[in-house]
Amino acid sequence: MQNQDIHPTFTAEEQTHLPPALVVDSPEPQLLGQRHPFHFYGTAMEYFGIWIVNILLIIVTLGLYAPWAKVRRLRYFYGNTEFIQRRFDFTGVPSKILIGRLIAIGLYLAISLLSNYSVRATLIGVLILYLAVPWLIRATLRFNARNSKFGNSRFFFSGTSKKAYIEFLKGILVYILTLGVFFPVLIWLYKRYCLDHLFAGQLQFKLQADWPAYMRAMYVPLFLFIGMLGAAALVLALLADFSSLSAVQYVWIFMGIYLLAALFIWPLMLARIFMTSWNNTTISRSQFQTSCNQWRYAWIVLSNWIVKILTLGLMTPWAAIRLYRYQVESLSLHLNNDPDLLMNQLQGDPSAIAEEISDIFDIDVSL
Repeated sequence: MQNQDIHPTFTAEEQTHLPPALVVDSPEPQLLGQRHPFHFYGTAMEYFGIWIVNILLIIVTLGLYAPWAKVRRLRYFYGNTEFIQRRFDFTGVPSKILIGRLIAIGLYLAISLLSNYSVRATLIGVLILYLAVPWLIRATLRFNARNSKFGNSRFFFSGTSKKAYIEFLKGILVYILTLGVFFPVLIWLYKRYCLDHLFAGQLQFKLQADWPAYMRAMYVPLFLFIGMLGAAALVLALLADFSSLSAVQYVWIFMGIYLLAALFIWPLMLARIFMTSWNNTTISRSQFQTSCNQWRYAWIVLSNWIVKILTLGLMTPWAAIRLYRYQVESLSLHLNNDPDLLMNQLQGDPSAIAEEISDIFDIDVSL
């Protein structure tokens, strides 16, 4: 069942015979059949003001302000993201999120207290939480989608808990039977579950990539890393005959190369996962594409880590804006669906409990 507010469309000839109240602007024809980029208008200075106030209020209120901080942060990023002159929005209600956070904190404190009295009770609590992960992920995705808007159209997540547990069990079996070698398949299963059940209005997202694409996305950087180490070892061995450096100095040089290359592995994997996902995602008949450069993306992630450490976290807003801007502005959509004909699907108002449990126990659903 759907809520819909659709304006009828008429030809130019038909509109000349209609009363003025029924004459509506037809969709701009230049929108369809063309590629349109996404834009982000936020700045680090603006977001720093929001971020620092959020931090201070969370400290003063002993964490109770966290739901309001979350909503302010999401509304800033969503509200400054634009596609075809339409902005996104986040409509979560902080007071409802607070209830979920209090319950999540209660569960966390209960497990922490049990750990002081009974190892068995602690293990049972951790096991229950682990088994609840698929439900938490599904509920969190549903809550975030319900409270996300594009223009006047809400997002909707149709994934069920049953499907989440099926994918979860598949992932565990793949990981165990392959001794972790096929770990990228788990990411593929997760991405497919998230995207294949996501709707913008009545338009459904679809991940077209297969699992080998994610194997390549994650293992190419690893093989590149191994190749770089081999090449470095070979070059250093050849230079040993023409240099007066000691063996200890060669070891330090090799360790420096190893550390630099190792730091790039995970950022490069993140870049390739991002590219693989969005270059193979459709929404109904429209196709996403990203112009993201994997090396540029990896450098942004790596340098963000370094800057945040050197500034003791004070540059966190700058780092967040920098990465989000690059992600958003690398995206474009070849539009074949009229955005003026989006229809909101009827959906309830999901609880924020799972969302807050995921936050408290640091379960990341954003990969």
